[in-house]
Amino acid sequence: MLKSALTIALFLAFVYPPGSASGEPVLMDPAPADRPFLELKSKPGEVKKDRYGLPDPTPDVISLTHLPKDRYGFVDWAEAISSGIISPKSSIDGSPARLAPADRQRFDGDILIRSKKDFMPDVLFPHTAHNEWLKCSTCHPAIFKKKAGATRISMTGIWKGRYCGVCHDKVAFPTRNCFKCHSIPRQADR
Repeated sequence: MLKSALTIALFLAFVYPPGSASGEPVLMDPAPADRPFLELKSKPGEVKKDRYGLPDPTPDVISLTHLPKDRYGFVDWAEAISSGIISPKSSIDGSPARLAPADRQRFDGDILIRSKKDFMPDVLFPHTAHNEWLKCSTCHPAIFKKKAGATRISMTGIWKGRYCGVCHDKVAFPTRNCFKCHSIPRQADR
């Protein structure tokens, strides 16, 4: 009986934290990564526990407010890397990545992708921004053929998680602002 009463009390304290019943706003603590004095010892996939051994619901993420933004208000990840604000690990577990010779090459050429719709500007794909974080084999040849124009890209495919949509709308900026990518005025001679 006492165990079930304690379980209910803990559940209610979690669902209705102090201050919520009175109508006062409940302020959430910042993410643990924003508190350098906090030591996180959990490994990926493990349930994080608080000091009482109970599951800790606070997020394990760094606040994005201090990261540079692009002109649309999205985090500019390439700028965050090149300015040294963040430094991505080469693998999930932090071990050094073993790169194939093709992945050691750096290609900084931008690729113009012509829009199929007359009203939509073209896309200039920036290899440089993608090279900051990714290796060649992340995209080639599984997602995109290496020859420019060889892969028939469509917005429907992107929205279904193919082509650019493999990352964008998941781990990279969302596609809801069309003009972040469609930013190059169409040529009049087309």
